[in-house]
Amino acid sequence: MNNKKEIGDFGEALARKYLRRHFYRIVETNYKTKHGEIDIIAKKGRYLIFCEVKSRRAEHTELYGRPAYAVNYKKREHIRYCIRNYLARSNTSLKPRIDIIEVYLSEKGHRIEHIKDAFGAEG
Repeated sequence: MNNKKEIGDFGEALARKYLRRHFYRIVETNYKTKHGEIDIIAKKGRYLIFCEVKSRRAEHTELYGRPAYAVNYKKREHIRYCIRNYLARSNTSLKPRIDIIEVYLSEKGHRIEHIKDAFGAEG
């Protein structure tokens, strides 16, 4: 598994499995708008969670930093646009939350870091 798409698709599959194991209900995957895409939309408790999944080979972390670092200002703006679009089309009373799921892949397996409310107060 060497190309970005394969790594990304595999990471998203692992993230979905992780979320289900932690009692999140997947509502939608790969929600697309003209400005971007939300990888996973899930529900848990009073939250509607919009998940950005970032996958990286573990050995590349030293070179490029944590996968979450790739969610820069421009990417955050695209995510916010997608969320506003989704919420305008849905009828929900759930509170929106943005999470980042980092997937580290290695020869020995994988590791997942779940960053809840990743954008914090700046939402």
